[in-house]
Amino acid sequence: MNLGQMMLVLLALILLGNLVLNSNGTIIETTDVINTSEIDIAAVSIATSLVEEATGKLFDEAITLPAYTALTDVTQLSTTLAKDGGEKYRDTTAAFEDFDDVDDFNGLFIVYKSDLPSDSLATPGADWEFKVKDIRAKYFVRTKVVYVEATNLDGVSSVRTWHKKLTVTVTSPTSKDTLNFPAIMSYWN
Repeated sequence: MNLGQMMLVLLALILLGNLVLNSNGTIIETTDVINTSEIDIAAVSIATSLVEEATGKLFDEAITLPAYTALTDVTQLSTTLAKDGGEKYRDTTAAFEDFDDVDDFNGLFIVYKSDLPSDSLATPGADWEFKVKDIRAKYFVRTKVVYVEATNLDGVSSVRTWHKKLTVTVTSPTSKDTLNFPAIMSYWN
C-alpha cells in the first residue's frame, strides 16, 4: 500500500468512527425520549382517572335535592373544603365511608409505586398507596380543591360559589416535569 491508499483507509476509519459515535448518541437520546414519554403518559393517566373519580361525586354533600337555585342558597354549601369526619379515601375496612363529594378530595396525598422490594416501605403522610405491577416510576399525587368565581377560574374565591376547582398535581423523582391538571366542577340546576 502506498501513502495515498493509507490516507484513504485512515479517512474511511475516521468517517466510520464518527458515524458509530453519532448513531450511539441518537440511540441514547431516543431511549431517553421513550422513557420520558412513558413516565409522562402514566402521570397524565393517573391525573385523569383521579379527576374523573372526583367529578363523579356530588358537587357538595349539602346539595341532595335540586331545590337550590338562587344565588343566596350558596350559603348552604360546605364552608370547609376537606373530608368529613368518618370518611376516608377508598377505605377497605368498612370502618369509614368513602368520599361522597368533590371537596373531600382536598389535601389528598396518594402514592403509586412498583411491586419491587425497593418500594415496600410506606410513604410517610400518604393517605393511600397503590402498588402497580410493572410500573417504571414512583408517582406522588396531591390534590387541592378551592372555590372559584365564574369570572376568574384561575383565582381563589374567598366566599362560597357554585364553582369548585380541583387541581391534581403529579410528580415523580424520575420525571423532569410536574403535571398540574386542573378541573372545574360547577353546580347547575
